[in-house]
Formats: sequence, C-alpha cells, structure tokens
Amino acid sequence: MTTVRQRESATGMRSVIRTLALALALTSAGCREHLRVDDATAGQINDPDKRHPIAFTRRTEALYVEVAQTGDGLSPNQQADVWRFLERYKSESAGPLRISAPGSVKGHMSVSRSVRHVEAMVADAGIPRSAVEERRHHGAGELGQAVKLAYERPVAMAPECGSWPEDLGENRERLPNENFGCASQRNLAMMVANARDLKVPQEETPRASERRDVIWTKYIGAEKSGAKGGSGSSSSGGGGGGGGLGPPLRQ
Repeated sequence: MTTVRQRESATGMRSVIRTLALALALTSAGCREHLRVDDATAGQINDPDKRHPIAFTRRTEALYVEVAQTGDGLSPNQQADVWRFLERYKSESAGPLRISAPGSVKGHMSVSRSVRHVEAMVADAGIPRSAVEERRHHGAGELGQAVKLAYERPVAMAPECGSWPEDLGENRERLPNENFGCASQRNLAMMVANARDLKVPQEETPRASERRDVIWTKYIGAEKSGAKGGSGSSSSGGGGGGGGLGPPLRQ
C-alpha cells in the first residue's frame, strides 16, 4: 500500500515538474520574443526625433513696393526695405524668389525702372539668377501699381504631448514612456527663430581678417624680436637705477 502511494506521489511530482518546466519555457520564449521586438524598435523608442518628429509647413512672406507716379525708381527707404527682405530670403527661404510686376503695358512701363532697380539689388545680394522667378499680375486689385517680392519659408509645427496610455508604475521592462522627449521637441519647435535651421545648417560667414592677422603674426613669431628688444632695453636701464625691476638686492 505504501509502495503504491509512493509511486502515485512520484508520478504527481513529475507531472508538476513537467508543468512548471513547460510554463517556464513558454515564459522564456515570450520574453525572448518581446526583447526581439524591442530591439527592432529601440531606435525609435529612445530617439525623440523619431518618436515625436517636428513637422513643417510653409508660409509665404511678401513685400509690396509701391511705385510713385513719376516712375523714378526706388526711394532710399524702399531700397532699405528691399535689402532687408533679400537678406531674410537668403537665410530662411525654402524656394525661389518671386518678383511680380503689373502685366499691362501701361503698368509695366510705370514700374520698369523700379523692377530694374530691384533686379540689380538681387544681383548685388548674391542671389543667383536661377533662383528668381518673374511673374506678371493683371488688374489693380490689392497690388495695383506695385512690385511684389515673395518667397516661402518653412515653419515648425510642434508635436502634441500629454498621452499617458499606460501606468508608469507597471513598466517592468523599463521602456521609455509615450511622452519621452516630447516636451523638449515641442519647446524646440515653438522657440526656434528660423525653422530652416532644423533642416540644414546656416552658411558660414566670412572670417574676420583683423583677428586672423593677429593670430598669424603670433604663429610666424614676428613678435619675438620686439619682445627681446624690449626686455634688453629694460635690463640695461635697470643697471642705471631707472629700470622697472628696481635697485639690485644687497648681499
């Protein structure tokens, strides 16, 4: 009787062991599968630029240059406005520079001198001819006898934050939460002055020639002869009691 009970107990123990082993194997397989998925998406989960990307839209910037009835070209104030507009175009544009003038014969003749003046300023600003589009507008409308300069620039659109679909206290895998890095991306999109800087870097400005001359003079050692001469005169003057080091020490 005792032998039968021992056999039943041993059989039950082996069954329990097999069940635990099967559950452990399934759990391990699930963990491995979970880790495999996390490895494939780890770059996106841990990178706010990919998980919360900053979108971009386009906004049109325009400058209307009114033309006087005399047709004498641009005034000094208009020249300053056009120059500032061209500088902004070079720093933040995302497309061509559009120059629109009246399409009628009378309107075109009245603004011809102003258009030529604008084209000369465009060339002086270093804008290539291939980046300029010339257009004609008909009818008075909002433009009238005026020259219109326009371009499109990118505008950053901040991502939406505040999504908390899961309880952070139960994050056993220690994965980044849904809002990881979203606030930084949103603040960056709302504070950036020139959205084109988020796409491409700005062009470098010319170096300061004055500072380069100073550094180059030190590099080639042109100041050494002057330094030696100054120290020599100071030493010789020190023997006469008038040097900057004062009288010699007494032994």
